[in-house]
Amino acid sequence: MAATVMLSVPGTLRYRDLAVSVVSEAARLVACSDDARDAFGTAVIAAFSEIFNNVAIHAYQRKGGGTIDIAIKPTDRELVIEVADHGNPFDLGEVPPLPSDIDEHSLPEGGMGIYIAKKMLDEVSYEPGPPNLWRLCKRLPGGVRANTRV
Repeated sequence: MAATVMLSVPGTLRYRDLAVSVVSEAARLVACSDDARDAFGTAVIAAFSEIFNNVAIHAYQRKGGGTIDIAIKPTDRELVIEVADHGNPFDLGEVPPLPSDIDEHSLPEGGMGIYIAKKMLDEVSYEPGPPNLWRLCKRLPGGVRANTRV
């Protein structure tokens, strides 16, 4: 059975780097080959950072006033991160699809966090609350060799 790492931080951007550091170290616990470790960690960190930003900026409206509770479950084959908050909920279904004609030269300054998370991870789900609950999951690809050395 995998251990769960718990972290609770104030719901402001000031604590994002601390939360990202913990998630980064948890990603290193997933037993992937050295070649795959960097790509796996980069994807997890990019996606988690975007979701943390969304909670601090939108759910807590940049004012804090609540916590962001994070449960991180690393296993040999995947990393599951649950992010809970008591801020304003939103409807994930109302996020418009990304325009098909968009390219790297016309990316908007903001509003891309959910797209980034969905692109980088295997699963992204959201349940409005209270508490609001994000579930993020990144799995090792089928061809990636597990490495028991961590």
